[in-house]
Amino acid sequence: MTGYKVGVIFGGKSPEHEVSIVTALQVIGFLSPRHDVVPIYITKEGKWLTGDSLKDAKNYANFNAGQMNLQSIAITPDTSLKTVVNPLGDGLLAKPRQLKLDVIFPALHGPHGEDGTLQGLLELADIPYVGSDFIASSICMDKVRTKYVLKGAGLPVIECVNFSRADWETREDAIVDEITRKFHFPVVVKPARLGSSIGISVANDIDELKFSISVATHFDTRILVETCISNKLEINCSVLGDQNPQPSLCEQPLSSSSFLTFEEKYLQGKNTQGMEGAKRIIPAPISEALTAKIQDLAVRAFTAVGARGVLRVDFIIDRDTDTVFINEINTIPGSIAYYLWKPSGLSPEQLVDKLLEIAVNAAREKKKNNYSQGPSVLQKIDLLQLKKD
Repeated sequence: MTGYKVGVIFGGKSPEHEVSIVTALQVIGFLSPRHDVVPIYITKEGKWLTGDSLKDAKNYANFNAGQMNLQSIAITPDTSLKTVVNPLGDGLLAKPRQLKLDVIFPALHGPHGEDGTLQGLLELADIPYVGSDFIASSICMDKVRTKYVLKGAGLPVIECVNFSRADWETREDAIVDEITRKFHFPVVVKPARLGSSIGISVANDIDELKFSISVATHFDTRILVETCISNKLEINCSVLGDQNPQPSLCEQPLSSSSFLTFEEKYLQGKNTQGMEGAKRIIPAPISEALTAKIQDLAVRAFTAVGARGVLRVDFIIDRDTDTVFINEINTIPGSIAYYLWKPSGLSPEQLVDKLLEIAVNAAREKKKNNYSQGPSVLQKIDLLQLKKD
């Protein structure tokens, strides 16, 4: 495989900022020495920085950008450059320095990175990037929109009531009435566009429901409430590819609560190993028939949202009815879900190389599109007359 200059982008203005750092450090460690890695860190305030010291995990314990010899950078949407630019350069009168990158590896989680915003910028800049495009990313970041798309594709999802923060502030009683008419307690309350179980809680009565919604509104402008399947089994499956996606082995994440918490996902492992450190059983202790069904649903979900690269599809199974539901889709899964591929013989190093190749191939396909030729409308319009009108 060809060696690339790879920009790994991480951090970001997101409650999942620290999780992103863990994923990025893992990706940097997985990238082969034949690749030239450029770490690109986005602070919680939104400042973009780069420097080799960002590759060292020890520097994040007491992070101090002023002591790490970091440079400010930015991505420009000017397609003639295809670069990451140091807008300050060196010296008062210096011109901006340009750093050409072959491919970007997003390792951001949550808003301002996993939600299609970064992917849209990279599309404008015409820089190849790992993972799903801005459309699939934005769909999967929004749990409500994900349900709409999957349901439209004939895939099973849990029904929900969704509303905006503004709705809640003006129509609280009406929303509570709708929820209690549609569902029995307990219910699950979630911010619509956040991951890592942040802001999610279970409500057992109306008072808890109102409190849970108020908590969720601190994280997002849109909230969803759905029935809580008490006797449930959680199963996850990753999917890898582009035109011919393949499913991984299934896993059963282990939780001591009603849902897998942030702490169980990221803080149980030794030395904060990210999602790798969470407790799980691989392969999941389920029948071959159920495994095949979940893998098929995962691939169909991948196709329905138009995904690319690697993602993780999270399922909930109602043990009382044996009904399988797709719970959510993560287009940038924690630890890039490498732990789901490793048991099948695909090493983390091979996984990141595969993702880079998918990204480069997708960029080649994009170049075949014709964006410049179209009908000569301006030649047929009297522009001066148009201005007068």
